[in-house]
Amino acid sequence: MTNIQDSAILVVGDDTSFSYLMQRYVRECGYRALVSRSSLQILALAQQERLEAIVLEIEQGDATGWDLLRSLKADQATQCIPVVVCSWLEYRDRCLAEGAEYHLQKPVLYEDFVAALTVVGVLDAGGS
Repeated sequence: MTNIQDSAILVVGDDTSFSYLMQRYVRECGYRALVSRSSLQILALAQQERLEAIVLEIEQGDATGWDLLRSLKADQATQCIPVVVCSWLEYRDRCLAEGAEYHLQKPVLYEDFVAALTVVGVLDAGGS
């Protein structure tokens, strides 16, 4: 069984309000919250840290976000880390096709965040 205090969830996004909210949600779930905006730092963190999941914000015209998702899923060290994509637009089909395990449409409520982490296997059905 995973020791939650040793594990982290990485939040990746350009919107500081989104990142702040996701950090709060991550901490409420009992995990350490890591935040990054640099693609190189994200890959390094994903390879070095004990990540349970990555919450990735992708918006319209965000080629970097899609490239990052593909890179994470192509890298042997990171391909098994579940990625939850968050966006204002309905990208569910594309997210799944690109390798993400879940898509959340903004605005993201805490209950939806918990449900996503439960579906991808980070939280148990009891929510922790």
